Order: sequence, then C-alpha cells, then structure tokens
Amino acid sequence: MRKLLYIILSILIASCVGGTVSKPSEGIPADSDSVLTIVNIVDTATMEDTTLMSLTPQQVDSMVFRLTHHYSENFNFLVKADSLVLIPREGDLMVDTCYVYKDDIIAVAEIKTVPGDSIDSIWVKVASDQMTMGWIRESELLKSATPDDLISEMLDALSSSRVIWMSAIVAIGLVAIFIGRKKTVNKKELMNLPNFLDEMQSPYPALFLLLVAIMASIYASVQNFVPEFWQEYYFHPTLNPLVLPPLMAALVVVLWLVIITFIAVIDEVYHHFYFMPGIIHLAKILGAAMLVYLVISWTTLIYIGYPLLAVLAYHLIQRMIKTIKATQD
Repeated sequence: MRKLLYIILSILIASCVGGTVSKPSEGIPADSDSVLTIVNIVDTATMEDTTLMSLTPQQVDSMVFRLTHHYSENFNFLVKADSLVLIPREGDLMVDTCYVYKDDIIAVAEIKTVPGDSIDSIWVKVASDQMTMGWIRESELLKSATPDDLISEMLDALSSSRVIWMSAIVAIGLVAIFIGRKKTVNKKELMNLPNFLDEMQSPYPALFLLLVAIMASIYASVQNFVPEFWQEYYFHPTLNPLVLPPLMAALVVVLWLVIITFIAVIDEVYHHFYFMPGIIHLAKILGAAMLVYLVISWTTLIYIGYPLLAVLAYHLIQRMIKTIKATQD
C-alpha cells in the first residue's frame, strides 16, 4: 500500500513543464539573495553568528556548495546508467580506472574544482566500497545517477518519460469520452467535454479537477519563481509538509488532498457504475485532469494561468454547489 501511494504521489508531482531536475549552478551565485533563499530551505539561518564566524574557509565553501548544488560529502546516489567510469587523480591511492554499474549505490567522498577543465570544472570523488572509488565530472554523475531515495528515483523515471505517459493518459481520456458518447446525436453536446461530470451525482470529480488545477498552478509558480526549491526537494524529498518552505508545503498538502479526493472518486464510481462503465468514467476524469494540469501549468509560466485558474475554479465550485444541492433534494 505504501509503494502504491508513492507511485500515485510521484505521478502527480512529475511534470512535463520543468519536470527534469536541472543541474545546480556551479560555484557561488552572483546574487547573494538567491543564497539566502536557499538557506531558508535547509534552515541554516538558525545557526548562531559566533558559529558562522568560527567556520574555516573550507567549511564555508562546503556549506555554499551544499546550498547551491543540493548535496555534499557522504550523500548517496543510485547509479541508473549501465555503467560509470571512475578515474584516479593525482595523489589517490587507487591508480587504476574502475567501474560502477546499474543499481550500485555510491557515496560522495570528496568534491574538487578543476579550473582548467573546459567541460565541467566540478569533479566528484565517489565510492561504492573501499576498493572501488574514483573521480567523475559532476555533470556526468547527475545525468547517470539519482539520489538514493525512492521518491527521487520515481520522479527521475517519470520525468524522463513524461511525454509518453502524459500523452497516453490524455489519449485514453479522450477515447473514453468519445466512446461514452458514441450514441449522442447532438454534435454540440458531443463536444461539451465537461458534461461527463454530470454522469453521477457527486461533487468529488469536480473537486478533483479543481485540486489538480491548483496543484499545477503552484508547481508552475515554483518553477517560475523559486526553481531551487524543486531541486532541493528532488535531492531531499519528504512527504511531511511541516519541514518545507511555505510554497513547497502548499504543494505537498495539495498533493495529499488530490490523492484523498481521487480515492473518494473511485469509491463514488464504484457505487454508481458497473465495472466497465466505471473504468471508462475514471479514464474520462483522469484525461480531463491531465488536460487541466497541462493547460494551467503551461499558461502559469506566462502568468495567464492565474486568471484561467480563477475562471475554472468559479465554474467547478458552482458545479459542486449545484451537485450538493441536487443530492440533498
């Protein structure tokens, strides 16, 4: 059951808009405000000034790297590529090139900046055991490995194939809508896609669509204004909103509400339909939800999504009120 919830949560989080985790910026950002913003994520602002002043330059560099790259020494990665080549560098005890393979867990042992490297100035020393260790460019590491966390792994897998599965959900939903209306003579009614919400007297499908739209708007807002929050969440995911910044906490809370509401939708479909009509109706709801998600998230990136969300919310709330009144009569 826990794995099923993780899968549902990951599907809802993964996005076709900025869904992949971009490489953290190298070095210290020019705008110090961005560093302060990231500090709020890891709660280092609670450190006393005397503690900060006692840090060595190396410790300060390590802290800044943690804030800007979202990982540090002793952080674990899971290899997703078929293999990674780890090469020795000057001063290493290990002098032979070695390999790690898919599903191996590797730990960050050391991080260095190599100014003369034109490809990537950040090199990371990783090890899977005492006999298998070496250096790899950060860009290659992040491309070929994911944080060793179930949610991070699912987010990476879903985001890398997001075009396929999102298109499949939309296509299945559209097919289900037209199959359900193949006997409809009125063409105007046939193209009225939201009409399927009236097929059963329940406010939950409309509430589900509303929550999905809110989730899409919040996620796109994160990508627009504080993308480092999403990168931090990718490296250090949690299902507990109480330990997250307000915007990310709101996103996680809405995700939980989406999951709970979708379970309620399944229960309502179970009580209103036979098996096959119920499956078709769920496919319609999921297809419509994915369309809503795509439209709101895309348009929010150019700020049009906010008024669209307000209009959609107004109509869905009116529909929910109408449905609730109808069930009470």
